[in-house]
Amino acid sequence: MALNVTVTNPKEAGHLSVFPGGGATPTASNLNFTAGQTIANSVIVPVGADGKISVFNGAWAGTDVIVDVVGFYSADSKGAFLPLAPERLLDTRDPASWDGGQLDARDYVIMPLSYEDPGISGFVMNATVTNTRGDGFLTVAPDPNSMDDYVNKVAYRPTPPNSSNLNWTKGATVPNLVQASTGTTGIVNFWNQGWEETDLIVDVFGYYDTL
Repeated sequence: MALNVTVTNPKEAGHLSVFPGGGATPTASNLNFTAGQTIANSVIVPVGADGKISVFNGAWAGTDVIVDVVGFYSADSKGAFLPLAPERLLDTRDPASWDGGQLDARDYVIMPLSYEDPGISGFVMNATVTNTRGDGFLTVAPDPNSMDDYVNKVAYRPTPPNSSNLNWTKGATVPNLVQASTGTTGIVNFWNQGWEETDLIVDVFGYYDTL
Protein backbone atom coordinates (compact mmCIF):
# COMPACT_ATOMS: atom_id res chain seq x y z
CA MET A 1 0.00 0.00 0.00
CA ALA A 2 1.04 3.59 -0.62
CA LEU A 3 0.08 5.69 2.39
CA ASN A 4 0.56 9.10 3.91
CA VAL A 5 0.97 8.79 7.67
CA THR A 6 0.66 11.77 10.02
CA VAL A 7 1.42 12.10 13.73
CA THR A 8 -0.18 14.90 15.73
CA ASN A 9 -0.49 15.77 19.42
CA PRO A 10 2.38 13.49 20.52
CA LYS A 11 2.98 13.79 24.26
CA GLU A 12 6.72 13.15 23.92
CA ALA A 13 9.36 12.48 21.28
CA GLY A 14 9.30 9.13 19.51
CA HIS A 15 8.97 7.29 16.24
CA LEU A 16 6.33 5.43 14.27
CA SER A 17 6.83 2.09 12.49
CA VAL A 18 4.39 0.84 9.84
CA PHE A 19 4.58 -2.84 8.88
CA PRO A 20 2.49 -5.75 7.52
CA GLY A 21 -0.30 -6.98 9.77
CA GLY A 22 0.66 -10.04 11.79
CA GLY A 23 4.38 -9.40 11.32
CA ALA A 24 7.10 -8.65 13.85
CA THR A 25 7.60 -5.00 14.81
CA PRO A 26 10.66 -3.74 12.90
CA THR A 27 13.46 -1.73 14.42
CA ALA A 28 13.28 0.75 11.54
CA SER A 29 11.16 3.89 11.72
CA ASN A 30 8.90 5.45 9.10
CA LEU A 31 8.35 8.72 10.93
CA ASN A 32 10.16 10.53 13.75
CA PHE A 33 8.59 13.23 15.89
CA THR A 34 9.14 15.52 18.85
CA ALA A 35 6.67 16.39 21.60
CA GLY A 36 3.75 18.45 20.30
CA GLN A 37 4.82 18.18 16.67
CA THR A 38 2.52 17.50 13.71
CA ILE A 39 4.47 15.77 10.95
CA ALA A 40 3.63 13.57 7.94
CA ASN A 41 5.60 11.13 5.81
CA SER A 42 4.95 9.04 2.72
CA VAL A 43 5.01 5.29 3.51
CA ILE A 44 5.00 2.24 1.23
CA VAL A 45 4.21 -0.96 3.15
CA PRO A 46 3.16 -4.51 2.18
CA VAL A 47 -0.22 -5.73 3.39
CA GLY A 48 -0.07 -8.73 5.71
CA ALA A 49 -1.65 -12.12 5.07
CA ASP A 50 -4.59 -10.92 7.18
CA GLY A 51 -5.17 -8.01 4.75
CA LYS A 52 -4.06 -5.45 7.35
CA ILE A 53 -1.17 -3.20 8.24
CA SER A 54 0.07 -2.42 11.74
CA VAL A 55 1.22 0.91 13.17
CA PHE A 56 3.56 0.92 16.20
CA ASN A 57 4.12 3.98 18.38
CA GLY A 58 7.71 3.76 19.60
CA ALA A 59 7.28 6.55 22.16
CA TRP A 60 6.51 5.95 25.85
CA ALA A 61 3.47 8.21 25.66
CA GLY A 62 0.41 8.45 23.44
CA THR A 63 -0.06 10.23 20.12
CA ASP A 64 -2.77 10.67 17.52
CA VAL A 65 -2.11 8.96 14.18
CA ILE A 66 -3.79 9.70 10.83
CA VAL A 67 -3.42 7.30 7.90
CA ASP A 68 -4.48 8.35 4.38
CA VAL A 69 -4.47 5.77 1.56
CA VAL A 70 -2.83 7.04 -1.65
CA GLY A 71 -3.02 3.83 -3.71
CA PHE A 72 -1.85 0.26 -3.97
CA TYR A 73 0.48 -1.91 -6.01
CA SER A 74 -0.66 -5.15 -7.64
CA ALA A 75 0.94 -7.86 -9.79
CA ASP A 76 -2.12 -7.50 -12.04
CA SER A 77 -1.61 -3.77 -12.51
CA LYS A 78 -1.21 -2.42 -16.04
CA GLY A 79 0.84 0.52 -14.85
CA ALA A 80 4.61 0.75 -14.48
CA PHE A 81 6.77 3.34 -12.76
CA LEU A 82 9.08 5.20 -15.13
CA PRO A 83 11.77 7.47 -13.68
CA LEU A 84 12.51 10.94 -15.01
CA ALA A 85 15.52 13.18 -14.66
CA PRO A 86 14.51 15.33 -11.65
CA GLU A 87 12.91 18.57 -12.78
CA ARG A 88 11.61 21.55 -10.86
CA LEU A 89 8.03 22.28 -11.91
CA LEU A 90 7.21 25.14 -9.57
CA ASP A 91 8.95 27.51 -7.18
CA THR A 92 6.78 30.36 -5.96
CA ARG A 93 9.93 32.18 -4.78
CA ASP A 94 11.19 32.40 -8.37
CA PRO A 95 9.45 34.96 -10.65
CA ALA A 96 10.73 33.03 -13.68
CA SER A 97 8.75 29.99 -12.49
CA TRP A 98 5.77 31.72 -10.91
CA ASP A 99 4.77 35.37 -10.95
CA GLY A 100 2.00 35.18 -8.37
CA GLY A 101 4.07 35.40 -5.19
CA GLN A 102 3.33 33.12 -2.26
CA LEU A 103 0.43 30.69 -2.48
CA ASP A 104 -2.54 32.31 -0.76
CA ALA A 105 -4.29 30.79 2.22
CA ARG A 106 -7.01 28.28 1.32
CA ASP A 107 -6.02 28.57 -2.34
CA TYR A 108 -4.58 26.14 -4.86
CA VAL A 109 -2.20 25.86 -7.82
CA ILE A 110 -3.24 23.83 -10.86
CA MET A 111 -0.55 21.62 -12.37
CA PRO A 112 -1.49 20.37 -15.89
CA LEU A 113 0.85 17.37 -15.99
CA SER A 114 -0.60 14.84 -18.43
CA TYR A 115 -3.75 16.22 -20.04
CA GLU A 116 -2.31 15.33 -23.47
CA ASP A 117 -1.21 11.78 -22.49
CA PRO A 118 -4.08 9.58 -21.25
CA GLY A 119 -1.67 6.70 -20.56
CA ILE A 120 -0.17 8.47 -17.55
CA SER A 121 -2.15 7.78 -14.39
CA GLY A 122 -0.03 9.54 -11.78
CA PHE A 123 3.22 11.30 -10.91
CA VAL A 124 5.81 10.93 -8.18
CA MET A 125 6.96 14.29 -6.88
CA ASN A 126 8.57 16.02 -3.97
CA ALA A 127 6.61 18.92 -2.49
CA THR A 128 8.23 21.44 -0.16
CA VAL A 129 6.76 24.37 1.75
CA THR A 130 8.98 27.15 3.05
CA ASN A 131 8.64 30.70 4.40
CA THR A 132 5.45 29.52 6.08
CA ARG A 133 3.61 32.37 7.79
CA GLY A 134 1.42 30.17 9.97
CA ASP A 135 0.53 26.56 10.68
CA GLY A 136 -1.14 24.54 7.94
CA PHE A 137 -1.12 21.52 5.70
CA LEU A 138 -0.84 20.72 1.99
CA THR A 139 -3.34 18.61 0.08
CA VAL A 140 -2.55 17.23 -3.39
CA ALA A 141 -5.49 15.92 -5.44
CA PRO A 142 -6.73 15.51 -9.04
CA ASP A 143 -8.68 18.39 -10.54
CA PRO A 144 -12.13 17.54 -11.98
CA ASN A 145 -11.89 20.48 -14.38
CA SER A 146 -10.21 20.12 -17.77
CA MET A 147 -7.76 22.56 -19.33
CA ASP A 148 -10.50 23.59 -21.74
CA ASP A 149 -12.65 24.50 -18.73
CA TYR A 150 -9.91 26.78 -17.41
CA VAL A 151 -9.15 28.29 -20.83
CA ASN A 152 -12.85 28.98 -21.46
CA LYS A 153 -13.30 30.29 -17.89
CA VAL A 154 -16.03 27.79 -17.01
CA ALA A 155 -14.00 25.85 -14.43
CA TYR A 156 -15.52 25.63 -10.95
CA ARG A 157 -13.63 25.68 -7.67
CA PRO A 158 -13.05 22.06 -6.62
CA THR A 159 -13.52 20.83 -3.07
CA PRO A 160 -10.23 19.47 -1.72
CA PRO A 161 -10.21 16.23 0.29
CA ASN A 162 -9.63 16.48 4.03
CA SER A 163 -6.41 14.44 3.84
CA SER A 164 -2.92 15.96 4.12
CA ASN A 165 0.30 15.27 2.24
CA LEU A 166 2.47 17.33 4.54
CA ASN A 167 1.99 19.45 7.65
CA TRP A 168 3.92 22.48 8.85
CA THR A 169 4.21 25.00 11.63
CA LYS A 170 4.96 28.71 11.29
CA GLY A 171 8.45 29.34 9.95
CA ALA A 172 9.18 25.69 9.11
CA THR A 173 10.53 24.27 5.85
CA VAL A 174 8.98 20.83 5.28
CA PRO A 175 9.30 18.42 2.30
CA ASN A 176 7.50 15.16 1.59
CA LEU A 177 7.17 12.62 -1.20
CA VAL A 178 3.87 12.94 -3.06
CA GLN A 179 2.33 10.27 -5.29
CA ALA A 180 -0.50 12.02 -7.08
CA SER A 181 -3.18 10.62 -9.35
CA THR A 182 -3.91 12.71 -12.43
CA GLY A 183 -7.57 11.68 -12.36
CA THR A 184 -9.57 11.95 -15.57
CA THR A 185 -8.26 15.36 -16.70
CA GLY A 186 -4.48 15.07 -16.22
CA ILE A 187 -4.42 18.05 -13.84
CA VAL A 188 -3.17 17.91 -10.25
CA ASN A 189 -4.00 20.57 -7.67
CA PHE A 190 -1.77 21.64 -4.78
CA TRP A 191 -3.87 23.18 -1.97
CA ASN A 192 -2.59 25.43 0.79
CA GLN A 193 -4.94 24.36 3.56
CA GLY A 194 -3.51 26.84 6.04
CA TRP A 195 -4.84 30.27 6.96
CA GLU A 196 -1.62 32.09 5.97
CA GLU A 197 0.47 32.31 2.80
CA THR A 198 3.35 29.95 2.05
CA ASP A 199 5.94 29.34 -0.64
CA LEU A 200 5.61 26.04 -2.51
CA ILE A 201 8.25 24.09 -4.42
CA VAL A 202 7.37 21.05 -6.58
CA ASP A 203 9.94 18.70 -8.14
CA VAL A 204 9.00 15.71 -10.30
CA PHE A 205 11.10 12.56 -10.72
CA GLY A 206 8.81 9.87 -12.13
CA TYR A 207 5.38 8.81 -13.34
CA TYR A 208 3.12 5.79 -13.73
CA ASP A 209 2.31 4.76 -17.32
CA THR A 210 -0.52 2.35 -18.17
CA LEU A 211 0.24 1.98 -21.90
